[in-house]
Amino acid sequence: MASGDGSGANDNIALLADNEEIMRYVSAISRPRTGSESSGSLHGPISIDEEYKFTEISHPAQVLTGLNHLRNSQHFCDVVLTAGGQEFNCHKIVLASFSPYFHAMFTGNLVESTQQRITINDIEGSIMEFLVNYAYTSEIMINKQNVQALLSASNLLEILPVKEACGQYLEHNMDVTNCIGIHCFAEAHACIELQQKSKDYILQHYSNVSLHEEYLQLSRDKLIEFLKDDSLNVCSEEVVYHSSVRWLDFDSEGRKSDFEKVLEHVRLPLISPYFLYDVIEKQEAVCVSDKCKELVDEAKTYQLLQDRRTELQTVRTHLRKSYGGYFIYSVRIILDDLYITV
Repeated sequence: MASGDGSGANDNIALLADNEEIMRYVSAISRPRTGSESSGSLHGPISIDEEYKFTEISHPAQVLTGLNHLRNSQHFCDVVLTAGGQEFNCHKIVLASFSPYFHAMFTGNLVESTQQRITINDIEGSIMEFLVNYAYTSEIMINKQNVQALLSASNLLEILPVKEACGQYLEHNMDVTNCIGIHCFAEAHACIELQQKSKDYILQHYSNVSLHEEYLQLSRDKLIEFLKDDSLNVCSEEVVYHSSVRWLDFDSEGRKSDFEKVLEHVRLPLISPYFLYDVIEKQEAVCVSDKCKELVDEAKTYQLLQDRRTELQTVRTHLRKSYGGYFIYSVRIILDDLYITV
């Protein structure tokens, strides 16, 4: 019995010791912490005034999925979009959140803000379906059949991510057969980056681009824009002349009066004098145009009076970058009565 009583006393002592340890722990985590202590270690006790921010990364996707289910089951839909004869039940809040166009429509004083049915003009039904699905899924399939219509529609509705994605698709699929069409399309839809990149591509690959159908369809002003650019990449100015004549011959009657404006931007003074005499002077469009004759005479004078070239400088004597910053001429040096040609 004595030993049993002794054991009970020991248990009580141990229990008191445990209680005292617990109290010291509670006191430690409850007292205000100093600056050095609060700077924190993940290994020590967590202060009761610390916060934990929880973020569920899949939540946005889950919300979109839920909204799409509601749309498909036509729950809580408060607007119907019509385009190309097709109807799309939607939620205004979703449309306004992904498109500044719809945001302005539904939050402003426009009559559409109170309408339950809205007609979207100039957008095909199939393209509208792509964009509505994108609003609810963040996904869209772009291909060569729909890229231009998608870019045009996303530009109208101010859906910039889709517009940019279409621009990237066009850029990645650009070649000598379609670069001019892409350039003109980008220009019409204010795709500044794509417009510049396609122009750079045209200038860089001009010799090959000028052999294809799109080149022949160019307007006079757009052709001039390319020809006058110093970055036009050609091995000689004869290439520029030949391409200009191909453009003329595609519609000689309709373009005959425009050719002199085009020829102004062909740098004839940089062309071989033999080519001037044997080819250009005999071109019918040149023979019937006083302005074209003046341009040829200017080039011949520049070639003939080699010692006066500094006085005869014009935009047509300026070297293109593809010439490497220099051009080889036959230069006559006059030293007293001695004429040396180098």
